[in-house]
Amino acid sequence: MAKRPEQYITRQEFNELSAKVDCVITHLKVCERSERKQQQGIEEILNILQGLKWFFASIKNIAIIVTSLSAILYGVFNIKGWLKQ
Repeated sequence: MAKRPEQYITRQEFNELSAKVDCVITHLKVCERSERKQQQGIEEILNILQGLKWFFASIKNIAIIVTSLSAILYGVFNIKGWLKQ
């Protein structure tokens, strides 16, 4: 769209430009909605991963406790065995 030397535009040029601007605004709104949906999906995935992290940390702590109790019981039974000899 070339400007005239006097820097004025016609009504038709203005309407064409206005239609293009409206089209760009519409595309921007669609992109924003899509981005919001993607962001919500990412947040849901992060929440699931956080829950899994907590779950596996709990399993790890339970395993540590069970291992410690097993070691203590093993030591107690060995001491009893030594005392009987």
